[in-house]
Amino acid sequence: MKRKTIGIIGLGRFGGTLAKQVAAMGHEVVGIDIEEGLVQKLAPYLTHSIVADFSDEDTIRQLNLQELDVVVIAIGDNLKAKLLSAMVLKELHAPYIVAKASTEMESKLLEKVGADLIIFPEMDMAERVAQMLTRENIVDYFQLSQDIGLVEMGIPSFMIGHTLTELDIRKKYNVNIVAVKRDKNVIAPPNPNNPLQDEDMLIVIGRNEDITKLSQ
Repeated sequence: MKRKTIGIIGLGRFGGTLAKQVAAMGHEVVGIDIEEGLVQKLAPYLTHSIVADFSDEDTIRQLNLQELDVVVIAIGDNLKAKLLSAMVLKELHAPYIVAKASTEMESKLLEKVGADLIIFPEMDMAERVAQMLTRENIVDYFQLSQDIGLVEMGIPSFMIGHTLTELDIRKKYNVNIVAVKRDKNVIAPPNPNNPLQDEDMLIVIGRNEDITKLSQ
């Protein structure tokens, strides 16, 4: 795996957690925030620590963040700083710009000024928890697009003791079982001729409405 250098602008709850995770995966992290206390707190996880105000255009230009592999704009409520950061980084030809948005309007504005990827951490987590709470057997959920999801679910009772070939899940439910978790092992792709067991967990991808039908 190529080691990347990732800049994170805004080291609040989301940005700080992201910095720790990226560092734990062996990549370099350049952490930037206007609050010196946050920068110092996360210093053990950062390759480079910078205290800077991203509502100032000259400051953004002087940091040479376009030399990094990825820049994540994780600023909280300061929309001006978010938009200015994305716009200037785009002008400087930063290779890949990720921006955190709280609303659809923010998302549209950030996309217009140059962000390559828009993320909605709070909305995504709310969707994930809602799916886990309201669907039978679902223990984890990841939304891949507006109507496509990837879920980890307990095996429905009608599948126990049968093979995937016998069940023909793809034809009947229009979903794909891409892996089976058994005794802490992940079997991917699953053997279609091996009977499923009652302790198995299934990794399923498909349209949300089809996954719901399978899990009921």
